Amino acid sequence: MRFIIFLFVLVSICKSQNYRGAELRTLEPVLYGKFEARYKPPQGDGILASFFTYNTNCCQESPWNEIDIEILGRYDQVIDFNIITQSSHIRQHHISFNPHLDFHRYGFEWTPDYVAWFIDGQEVYRQTGIHIDALQHPSKIMMNIWNPEYDDWVGVWDESVLPRFAFYDYVSYASYTPGEGNIGTDSNFTLMWQDEFDFFDSTRWEKSHNHTWGGNQALFIEENIVFQDGHMILCLTNPNDIGFIDNTIPSALWALHKGNNLDIRFSEEITILSAEEINNYSLPNVIFTDAELMEDQRTVKLTMNTDQFDATTMGVFNIEDDSSPPNTIDWQVVWIESPEPMTSALINIAGDSIGNYLGDQVWGPSKQYGHEGGNYEIIDESFDIDGTTNDTVYRTSLNRVASYKLRLVPGYYNLSLMFSDNHYNSPGDRVFDIIIEDSLWLDNLDVIEEVGSMAAHEVLFERVLVSDGILDIYFSAEIYGFGYVYAGPFLNGLEIELNEALSINYNTPDNYGLNSPYPNPFNNNLKIPVNLINDSQVKVDILDITGRLVDTIFDGGMRSGENILEWNSRTHASGMYIVRKIIDNKHNYEKTILLK
Repeated sequence: MRFIIFLFVLVSICKSQNYRGAELRTLEPVLYGKFEARYKPPQGDGILASFFTYNTNCCQESPWNEIDIEILGRYDQVIDFNIITQSSHIRQHHISFNPHLDFHRYGFEWTPDYVAWFIDGQEVYRQTGIHIDALQHPSKIMMNIWNPEYDDWVGVWDESVLPRFAFYDYVSYASYTPGEGNIGTDSNFTLMWQDEFDFFDSTRWEKSHNHTWGGNQALFIEENIVFQDGHMILCLTNPNDIGFIDNTIPSALWALHKGNNLDIRFSEEITILSAEEINNYSLPNVIFTDAELMEDQRTVKLTMNTDQFDATTMGVFNIEDDSSPPNTIDWQVVWIESPEPMTSALINIAGDSIGNYLGDQVWGPSKQYGHEGGNYEIIDESFDIDGTTNDTVYRTSLNRVASYKLRLVPGYYNLSLMFSDNHYNSPGDRVFDIIIEDSLWLDNLDVIEEVGSMAAHEVLFERVLVSDGILDIYFSAEIYGFGYVYAGPFLNGLEIELNEALSINYNTPDNYGLNSPYPNPFNNNLKIPVNLINDSQVKVDILDITGRLVDTIFDGGMRSGENILEWNSRTHASGMYIVRKIIDNKHNYEKTILLK
């Protein structure tokens, strides 16, 4: 975490910290081992909750050594893994679940030869190489919650999300005992202790107090470390309401119009009783017929009796948060965003509009497209880009990009991603994966190896299925590159064009109800509800990510009522699949993840 001090040297470490965070660290450092924490981090732009090791003797007595798991509140499918020695080695790792909704086990193994990261006991990523040799200094086990100043990394800070809490169920440490252990990879580790956080163990831990660094908007105080109900709770608060206390009224951040639905996002988790009361929402000349609190517990999907209205704002009231006693919105007016979905686009990533290319922008509820995370890099016009006449687009790069999103009409698309590595010179300097709609589409892309430096390389992905109205493209580093600002996955341009439209009715059909397949993710057996008001003709198919038919679950007449179909996926590989329900010629598509 402290790499920011050096990378952003213009930031004064004396700048006032207007918020209060928390940090817990072991009294004694350790060298190598297996480290695990079961925790639930908070949602919200501008914040993160971590689990890491850090050489506290850095950086006069010994070099920087740090191994990180950082879960940013802005992302619902990305976790940061990082090693810091002379530079950062970051992977913005794509996951198939929202890490903020429940507890999961996160950990890493640190040995002289590798660092490997684990989620729920499964290895998901590993780093080797010369930088691992520099990880040879004893480090303390640490956890913290804070709000960095850097919007390009953590998102735009909005203090209305306060207070925010990270819940830690336990932390464990196993020493590195190659050939003699009983847990971990090749049984090379021996469990030394596991702290269940039933109380504060002063023989193992110390609380940071009045501690911070440049770029951190929070001052760490010991009062924001709370032990309660078998959890250690790290709190991010304002200076006046410290500790595990929530006296802040929730607020509606935005409303998004799509068809006959309005999605409303709140600053924090709210109660299902208040969220799903349709009389708590007001829009002139519109009747709300249904309200559903979504999985994130912050977003409410409202169904209306129309898909057209003239108002630009709506009213929200009597919405309660999940604190005890609850804090309640008496009345709030919220702006309604209505971005139109596209069928094609040319985008000059990291640059301004030019010719037929749109200028780049940061993703948000009002945007048709945009990026999450990253830094702009622009090279001089005197430099030619080999292999293209479109030099202007290829001269602008978005480095450290985590994801790119586009609002699209449902359908199959041809997607072209445009690359020119204008920063590095040798193959292997940076390598990254491309994940589209939760599936790995390109593994270990090395642009320099493909075409050399400062040369155009275009990658075409055909028949990309977009069924939910938003195309999600994720980038995850295998080799990050030296440095920070201009390293990591990058993108120069994007072209997308509709190949085949899907006839998807966003309105809930009158003659049937839809319930999502479950569990999601699932292992082998997937249950598919089909709830019919009337007898109907039903066909249920399983499609792969490219839209190819994998299996037909049902095809024929179905009686009204609650019907449960089941798909046995035992012979199919892990990955994302699409459940297509065709009910009386009306189509519905839902994504599901198979994990084995």
